[in-house]
Amino acid sequence: MKHRPTRPTRRQKEEIDRIRLDPDDWLVCCETEHTITLYNKYTGKTVTKVKKERKKL
Repeated sequence: MKHRPTRPTRRQKEEIDRIRLDPDDWLVCCETEHTITLYNKYTGKTVTKVKKERKKL
């Protein structure tokens, strides 16, 4: 089942920023524990990226 891309939450915006993309240009299609699938609002391009691990203090 396909889902409509949605605006990212604050946590997702931080994750998008962590993979060096601009959160304002991307919508979230799908998110799993290890990957995030993003849709660009302007070009229509869909990308799947592996989430970077957060450093624990």
